[in-house]
Amino acid sequence: MKIKLSSLLITLAIIAGTLGACYPVTGDSEYRTLPLGTGTLAPVLAETEPSVTSDTPEETTLPAAETTQSSPDETTAEAAVTTQTDTAEETTEEPPVIVTYEYDVIEDKRELGEIGGQKYYAIIRYPALTGLDDAAKQEKLNNTIMQHAVIQYQNLLPNASELISSKTAVTYEITSAAVTYMGNGLVSARSEGLIDQADDTSDLKFAYSIILDLSTGRDVSLKKIYADFGAVMKLFTSGKFKQISGDPSLLSSISLEKLMEAYKYYAQYSDYPETYFTQDSLVIILDTDKENGFFAEFSIPLAEVNDCLQRSPTK
Repeated sequence: MKIKLSSLLITLAIIAGTLGACYPVTGDSEYRTLPLGTGTLAPVLAETEPSVTSDTPEETTLPAAETTQSSPDETTAEAAVTTQTDTAEETTEEPPVIVTYEYDVIEDKRELGEIGGQKYYAIIRYPALTGLDDAAKQEKLNNTIMQHAVIQYQNLLPNASELISSKTAVTYEITSAAVTYMGNGLVSARSEGLIDQADDTSDLKFAYSIILDLSTGRDVSLKKIYADFGAVMKLFTSGKFKQISGDPSLLSSISLEKLMEAYKYYAQYSDYPETYFTQDSLVIILDTDKENGFFAEFSIPLAEVNDCLQRSPTK
Protein backbone atom coordinates (compact mmCIF):
# COMPACT_ATOMS: atom_id res chain seq x y z
CA MET A 1 0.00 0.00 0.00
CA LYS A 2 2.90 2.25 0.80
CA ILE A 3 4.45 1.56 -2.62
CA LYS A 4 1.27 2.54 -4.42
CA LEU A 5 1.06 5.85 -2.51
CA SER A 6 4.62 6.77 -3.52
CA SER A 7 3.92 5.97 -7.13
CA LEU A 8 0.87 8.15 -6.98
CA LEU A 9 2.87 11.08 -5.62
CA ILE A 10 5.49 10.74 -8.36
CA THR A 11 2.80 10.71 -11.01
CA LEU A 12 1.23 13.86 -9.56
CA ALA A 13 4.62 15.64 -9.55
CA ILE A 14 5.15 14.86 -13.22
CA ILE A 15 1.70 16.20 -14.08
CA ALA A 16 2.40 19.37 -12.05
CA GLY A 17 5.67 19.98 -13.84
CA THR A 18 3.95 19.63 -17.19
CA LEU A 19 1.34 22.15 -16.19
CA GLY A 20 4.00 24.58 -14.80
CA ALA A 21 5.78 24.64 -18.08
CA CYS A 22 2.72 26.17 -19.61
CA TYR A 23 2.00 28.60 -16.71
CA PRO A 24 1.02 32.01 -18.02
CA VAL A 25 2.84 35.27 -17.05
CA THR A 26 0.62 37.28 -14.74
CA GLY A 27 1.07 40.26 -12.42
CA ASP A 28 3.85 42.78 -12.32
CA SER A 29 6.68 40.26 -12.19
CA GLU A 30 8.00 38.83 -15.36
CA TYR A 31 8.69 35.14 -15.47
CA ARG A 32 10.24 32.99 -18.09
CA THR A 33 9.57 29.27 -18.73
CA LEU A 34 12.03 26.85 -17.34
CA PRO A 35 12.93 23.61 -19.06
CA LEU A 36 10.89 20.65 -17.95
CA GLY A 37 12.44 18.85 -15.10
CA THR A 38 12.06 17.60 -11.61
CA GLY A 39 12.97 20.88 -9.84
CA THR A 40 10.63 23.08 -7.89
CA LEU A 41 8.90 25.80 -9.85
CA ALA A 42 10.30 29.24 -8.88
CA PRO A 43 9.90 32.70 -10.41
CA VAL A 44 13.01 34.14 -12.14
CA LEU A 45 13.42 37.81 -13.06
CA ALA A 46 13.84 38.41 -16.74
CA GLU A 47 17.32 39.41 -17.90
CA THR A 48 16.56 43.01 -18.63
CA GLU A 49 19.13 45.85 -18.09
CA PRO A 50 18.09 47.80 -15.03
CA SER A 51 18.66 51.58 -14.90
CA VAL A 52 21.53 52.51 -12.62
CA THR A 53 20.75 55.14 -10.04
CA SER A 54 23.01 56.67 -7.42
CA ASP A 55 22.83 59.32 -4.74
CA THR A 56 26.27 60.56 -5.80
CA PRO A 57 26.09 63.19 -8.55
CA GLU A 58 27.74 62.25 -11.76
CA GLU A 59 31.29 63.52 -11.95
CA THR A 60 31.87 66.04 -14.68
CA THR A 61 35.32 65.98 -16.17
CA LEU A 62 36.63 69.53 -16.74
CA PRO A 63 38.81 70.34 -19.68
CA ALA A 64 42.44 69.80 -18.92
CA ALA A 65 43.26 73.49 -19.30
CA GLU A 66 40.83 74.43 -16.55
CA THR A 67 42.15 71.90 -14.08
CA THR A 68 45.87 72.37 -14.80
CA GLN A 69 47.85 73.42 -11.70
CA SER A 70 51.12 75.30 -11.55
CA SER A 71 54.10 73.05 -11.93
CA PRO A 72 56.43 72.75 -8.93
CA ASP A 73 59.03 74.86 -10.73
CA GLU A 74 56.55 77.66 -11.32
CA THR A 75 55.41 77.61 -7.71
CA THR A 76 58.99 77.74 -6.50
CA ALA A 77 59.74 80.68 -8.76
CA GLU A 78 56.80 82.64 -7.36
CA ALA A 79 57.89 81.93 -3.82
CA ALA A 80 61.42 83.05 -4.64
CA VAL A 81 60.19 86.35 -5.98
CA THR A 82 58.14 86.94 -2.85
CA THR A 83 61.06 86.08 -0.63
CA GLN A 84 63.36 88.47 -2.46
CA THR A 85 60.84 91.26 -2.20
CA ASP A 86 60.34 90.72 1.52
CA THR A 87 64.08 90.63 2.09
CA ALA A 88 64.57 93.85 0.17
CA GLU A 89 61.91 95.59 2.25
CA GLU A 90 63.42 94.39 5.51
CA THR A 91 66.97 95.46 4.69
CA THR A 92 66.23 98.79 3.01
CA GLU A 93 67.59 101.65 5.06
CA GLU A 94 66.77 105.30 4.85
CA PRO A 95 69.54 107.15 3.06
CA PRO A 96 71.53 109.47 5.27
CA VAL A 97 70.33 113.04 5.43
CA ILE A 98 72.84 115.33 3.73
CA VAL A 99 72.73 118.92 4.96
CA THR A 100 73.07 121.35 2.07
CA TYR A 101 73.43 125.11 2.18
CA GLU A 102 74.39 128.01 -0.01
CA TYR A 103 76.61 130.96 0.79
CA ASP A 104 78.70 133.65 -0.82
CA VAL A 105 82.05 134.92 0.39
CA ILE A 106 81.91 138.67 0.98
CA GLU A 107 85.07 140.77 0.75
CA ASP A 108 85.48 143.90 2.84
CA LYS A 109 88.64 145.74 1.78
CA ARG A 110 89.82 148.48 4.14
CA GLU A 111 92.73 150.79 3.54
CA LEU A 112 95.20 150.85 6.42
CA GLY A 113 97.38 153.65 5.15
CA GLU A 114 100.13 154.60 2.72
CA ILE A 115 103.90 154.36 2.93
CA GLY A 116 105.99 155.89 0.14
CA GLY A 117 103.07 155.88 -2.25
CA GLN A 118 102.25 152.23 -1.51
CA LYS A 119 98.84 151.54 -0.01
CA TYR A 120 98.25 148.75 2.45
CA TYR A 121 94.97 147.04 3.14
CA ALA A 122 93.08 144.81 5.47
CA ILE A 123 90.98 142.35 3.48
CA ILE A 124 88.25 140.84 5.58
CA ARG A 125 86.34 137.97 4.02
CA TYR A 126 83.41 136.13 5.57
CA PRO A 127 80.69 133.77 4.42
CA ALA A 128 77.17 135.07 3.86
CA LEU A 129 74.26 132.66 3.66
CA THR A 130 72.07 132.90 0.57
CA GLY A 131 69.82 129.85 0.64
CA LEU A 132 67.39 130.46 3.51
CA ASP A 133 63.67 130.94 2.88
CA ASP A 134 63.38 133.37 5.79
CA ALA A 135 65.08 136.55 4.57
CA ALA A 136 64.95 138.29 7.95
CA LYS A 137 66.58 135.34 9.71
CA GLN A 138 69.22 135.11 6.99
CA GLU A 139 70.05 138.80 7.42
CA LYS A 140 70.48 138.38 11.18
CA LEU A 141 72.81 135.42 10.71
CA ASN A 142 74.90 137.23 8.11
CA ASN A 143 75.17 140.37 10.24
CA THR A 144 76.39 138.29 13.18
CA ILE A 145 79.00 136.55 11.01
CA MET A 146 80.15 139.87 9.56
CA GLN A 147 80.45 141.53 12.97
CA HIS A 148 82.41 138.56 14.27
CA ALA A 149 84.85 138.86 11.36
CA VAL A 150 85.37 142.58 12.03
CA ILE A 151 85.90 141.99 15.76
CA GLN A 152 88.50 139.31 14.99
CA TYR A 153 90.35 141.75 12.75
CA GLN A 154 90.33 144.43 15.43
CA ASN A 155 91.59 141.99 18.07
CA LEU A 156 94.30 140.47 15.90
CA LEU A 157 95.61 143.72 14.47
CA PRO A 158 94.68 146.45 16.95
CA ASN A 159 97.67 148.68 16.13
CA ALA A 160 97.40 148.82 12.34
CA SER A 161 97.28 152.59 12.13
CA GLU A 162 100.30 152.98 14.49
CA LEU A 163 102.33 150.56 12.39
CA ILE A 164 101.58 152.46 9.21
CA SER A 165 102.39 155.75 10.93
CA SER A 166 105.74 154.33 12.01
CA LYS A 167 106.37 153.34 8.39
CA THR A 168 105.99 149.66 9.13
CA ALA A 169 104.17 148.02 6.26
CA VAL A 170 101.49 145.57 7.34
CA THR A 171 98.68 143.72 5.68
CA TYR A 172 95.81 141.65 7.01
CA GLU A 173 93.95 139.15 4.91
CA ILE A 174 91.39 136.42 5.45
CA THR A 175 92.42 133.89 2.83
CA SER A 176 89.51 131.49 3.21
CA ALA A 177 86.05 131.59 4.77
CA ALA A 178 83.41 128.87 4.72
CA VAL A 179 80.25 127.58 6.32
CA THR A 180 81.21 124.21 7.72
CA TYR A 181 77.77 123.08 8.92
CA MET A 182 74.15 124.17 8.96
CA GLY A 183 71.32 122.16 10.43
CA ASN A 184 69.72 120.97 13.69
CA GLY A 185 69.35 124.57 14.86
CA LEU A 186 73.01 125.47 14.35
CA VAL A 187 75.26 127.23 11.86
CA SER A 188 79.03 126.82 12.02
CA ALA A 189 81.67 128.79 10.10
CA ARG A 190 85.46 128.84 9.89
CA SER A 191 87.92 131.44 8.60
CA GLU A 192 91.67 131.40 8.07
CA GLY A 193 94.07 134.26 7.43
CA LEU A 194 97.44 135.89 7.95
CA ILE A 195 99.08 139.09 9.10
CA ASP A 196 102.19 140.04 7.15
CA GLN A 197 104.58 142.69 8.50
CA ALA A 198 107.50 144.08 6.55
CA ASP A 199 110.01 143.43 9.35
CA ASP A 200 108.90 139.79 9.50
CA THR A 201 108.84 139.90 13.29
CA SER A 202 105.12 139.67 13.83
CA ASP A 203 103.92 137.59 10.93
CA LEU A 204 101.01 135.48 12.01
CA LYS A 205 98.81 132.76 10.57
CA PHE A 206 95.54 132.14 12.35
CA ALA A 207 92.13 130.55 12.17
CA TYR A 208 88.93 131.33 14.02
CA SER A 209 85.39 130.06 14.08
CA ILE A 210 81.86 130.86 15.11
CA ILE A 211 78.76 128.85 16.01
CA LEU A 212 75.35 130.49 15.65
CA ASP A 213 71.81 129.66 16.64
CA LEU A 214 69.88 129.13 13.43
CA SER A 215 66.62 130.39 14.98
CA THR A 216 67.80 133.59 16.67
CA GLY A 217 70.72 134.48 14.41
CA ARG A 218 72.95 135.07 17.44
CA ASP A 219 76.27 133.47 18.22
CA VAL A 220 76.25 130.62 20.73
CA SER A 221 78.90 130.84 23.45
CA LEU A 222 81.10 127.79 23.78
CA LYS A 223 79.99 127.53 27.40
CA LYS A 224 76.59 126.56 26.00
CA ILE A 225 78.13 124.11 23.54
CA TYR A 226 80.25 122.17 26.03
CA ALA A 227 78.58 120.29 28.86
CA ASP A 228 81.86 118.93 30.24
CA PHE A 229 84.96 120.42 28.67
CA GLY A 230 87.11 118.65 31.24
CA ALA A 231 86.00 115.34 29.72
CA VAL A 232 86.79 116.71 26.26
CA MET A 233 90.29 117.58 27.44
CA LYS A 234 90.75 114.00 28.65
CA LEU A 235 89.63 112.69 25.26
CA PHE A 236 92.19 114.97 23.63
CA THR A 237 95.12 114.09 25.85
CA SER A 238 94.33 110.37 25.50
CA GLY A 239 94.70 110.64 21.73
CA LYS A 240 91.05 110.41 20.68
CA PHE A 241 91.33 113.49 18.47
CA LYS A 242 92.94 113.40 15.04
CA GLN A 243 95.15 116.19 13.71
CA ILE A 244 93.71 117.50 10.42
CA SER A 245 95.81 120.61 9.77
CA GLY A 246 99.07 122.27 10.76
CA ASP A 247 102.59 120.92 10.87
CA PRO A 248 102.47 117.12 10.32
CA SER A 249 105.42 116.71 12.70
CA LEU A 250 103.81 118.82 15.42
CA LEU A 251 103.31 116.01 17.92
CA SER A 252 106.93 114.94 17.68
CA SER A 253 107.98 118.21 19.31
CA ILE A 254 105.11 118.95 21.67
CA SER A 255 102.84 116.79 23.80
CA LEU A 256 99.06 116.69 23.70
CA GLU A 257 99.02 117.83 27.34
CA LYS A 258 101.13 120.87 26.47
CA LEU A 259 98.83 121.82 23.60
CA MET A 260 95.82 121.75 25.91
CA GLU A 261 97.56 123.40 28.85
CA ALA A 262 96.30 126.88 28.00
CA TYR A 263 92.74 125.81 28.76
CA LYS A 264 93.22 124.14 32.13
CA TYR A 265 91.43 127.06 33.81
CA TYR A 266 88.52 127.02 31.40
CA ALA A 267 85.97 126.75 34.23
CA GLN A 268 87.13 129.93 35.97
CA TYR A 269 87.57 132.02 32.83
CA SER A 270 85.17 130.37 30.39
CA ASP A 271 88.16 130.01 28.12
CA TYR A 272 87.76 127.46 25.35
CA PRO A 273 89.65 126.79 22.11
CA GLU A 274 88.12 127.96 18.85
CA THR A 275 85.50 125.33 17.98
CA TYR A 276 83.36 124.48 15.00
CA PHE A 277 81.25 121.63 13.67
CA THR A 278 81.17 119.64 10.51
CA GLN A 279 78.30 117.31 9.75
CA ASP A 280 79.83 114.45 11.73
CA SER A 281 82.71 115.96 13.74
CA LEU A 282 83.74 118.43 16.38
CA VAL A 283 86.87 120.41 15.49
CA ILE A 284 89.03 122.50 17.79
CA ILE A 285 91.75 124.99 16.78
CA LEU A 286 94.84 125.17 18.98
CA ASP A 287 97.55 127.81 18.80
CA THR A 288 101.15 126.73 18.33
CA ASP A 289 104.38 128.63 17.79
CA LYS A 290 105.71 129.92 14.49
CA GLU A 291 107.98 126.92 14.01
CA ASN A 292 104.97 124.63 14.22
CA GLY A 293 102.79 126.57 11.80
CA PHE A 294 101.04 128.94 14.27
CA PHE A 295 97.97 126.72 14.68
CA ALA A 296 96.69 123.19 14.23
CA GLU A 297 93.22 121.67 14.05
CA PHE A 298 92.07 118.46 15.69
CA SER A 299 88.88 116.54 14.97
CA ILE A 300 86.84 113.93 16.80
CA PRO A 301 83.68 112.12 15.61
CA LEU A 302 80.51 113.43 17.24
CA ALA A 303 79.58 109.90 18.26
CA GLU A 304 82.61 109.86 20.58
CA VAL A 305 82.13 113.30 22.12
CA ASN A 306 78.37 113.95 22.18
CA ASP A 307 78.10 113.01 25.85
CA CYS A 308 80.36 115.97 26.61
CA LEU A 309 78.26 118.45 24.61
CA GLN A 310 75.04 120.34 25.23
CA ARG A 311 74.42 121.01 21.56
CA SER A 312 75.76 119.45 18.37
CA PRO A 313 74.62 118.52 14.84
CA THR A 314 73.43 115.14 16.14
CA LYS A 315 72.12 116.09 19.59
